[in-house]
Amino acid sequence: MRIEYLLYIVISAFLHAFYNFLMRKSNGSRIFLVSMFTIAGLTAASIAVVTGNYRNIPWHNVPYIYGASFFYILYQIFVSKSYEHGKISTHYPLTVLSPIFIPIWAYFLLAEKISFITGAGIIITIIGAFMVKLDAFKWTEVKKMFQLSKDYIGGRFALAASLMYSFGAIFDKSKIATFDIVTYIGFILMFMALNLIIYTIIFQKQSVKSYLPKHWQFILLGGITVFLSFFTFRVALKEVMVSVAVPVRLISIVFAILLGIIILKEKPDFQKLIGSLIIIAGIIFVNLGI
Repeated sequence: MRIEYLLYIVISAFLHAFYNFLMRKSNGSRIFLVSMFTIAGLTAASIAVVTGNYRNIPWHNVPYIYGASFFYILYQIFVSKSYEHGKISTHYPLTVLSPIFIPIWAYFLLAEKISFITGAGIIITIIGAFMVKLDAFKWTEVKKMFQLSKDYIGGRFALAASLMYSFGAIFDKSKIATFDIVTYIGFILMFMALNLIIYTIIFQKQSVKSYLPKHWQFILLGGITVFLSFFTFRVALKEVMVSVAVPVRLISIVFAILLGIIILKEKPDFQKLIGSLIIIAGIIFVNLGI
């Protein structure tokens, strides 16, 4: 992998962790999510119009972008729900476990091969995920996780988020090379905003009018952060296999834990820190095996 693409992915990882931090600060508000992605989408669309990059759009591939946006929005919704039930330093590592699933989908849909080392990395990552979430690494706690105990509802939302992201990543990679990058980002972010607006109209009770005036600066910061995160990652994604790019991006786990500890004053937990390091080790194995 060329060093500039690695740098783009690391920058995107930090920005991804940062806007998840902003989501946690907003207590998982779906109004904040809608507003943040709307700002990000309008930013990308405006750049595409100003630069003229909206011309020669392969319209027959646009439905694939909508498919990616649909699963990414489910990811964001499940992430915000997980933050309603716990700390960012605990749940964020579980929301970014899509590399467990992506090599499998990529094998069947994108003809990317899974090696023995990749398989070992997946198993190591799963062990790390359990250590991050479980109150104690004991069989009784493992059973609680699978018996739908209320103690782990946030963790289950976080794991569901990872599954949704893995589906979105396959749609994302499949047609991105056929688009100008800014136009592509404009489409995917506006589709995500549209899906969130529909979700909010159906499910969200909170008044938009009362929320926006109080939090517009927070929303603007989040929207710009989302745009930059999407842009830097997809610059790399056009040139790098999805089953490589997504695992490398998991360095965001480290950033999320640091943000939670330094800014939100969340107490570090030795087991969860070790679990996060095991997750990163597993992702390194996944990357080495590709």
